[in-house]
Amino acid sequence: MIVSEEQLYLDQHLSTKEEVLAFITDKAVELGITTNPTLLEQDLWKREQEYATAVQQLIAIPHAKSAAISEAKLLFIRLVAPIDWGSEEGFEAQAIFAILVPASEASQQHLKILSSVAVNLLEESFQEQILTVKTEYELMDYLKENLEGELI
Repeated sequence: MIVSEEQLYLDQHLSTKEEVLAFITDKAVELGITTNPTLLEQDLWKREQEYATAVQQLIAIPHAKSAAISEAKLLFIRLVAPIDWGSEEGFEAQAIFAILVPASEASQQHLKILSSVAVNLLEESFQEQILTVKTEYELMDYLKENLEGELI
C-alpha cells in the first residue's frame, strides 16, 4: 500500500519549505520508510534545486528517488496556511503530496504515482476536497475512490 491514513497529516503548522521537507523526512523515519534521514532530506532538496515542485497555486509535489528509501510511499500534508514554495511562477503551497521512491524502483513506480496524483489535480473538485476535507479518515476514503487502485 503506497498511502494509508497514518501518512496523511492535516492542518499542520509549518511556515517554510524547509520545515515541510524536514517534516517529511521526520515522518519517513517514524514510518520506517528510511533509516537515513540525512540522505533523504538531501535528495528532496536536490530535486527542489533542479526545479521547485509547486505544480500550481496551493499544490506542491516534492519527491525523491533515493537509496535512502526502503519502499515507495506517498505522504500528504495540508498546511493551516499557504507558504511560499520558491517556484518561478510564485506559487504558494498548502496541499503537499510527497512521493518517496527507492532509487531501484525510480523510473516505473515514481512515474505511476506522479501520474495518478497529477491527473487528479487537474480536477477542481479534487483540489477543493483535499483543501477542505475535515479528517484523515475522510481524506483516505476520498483518495481510495480517486487514486488508481494499485496506489492504495
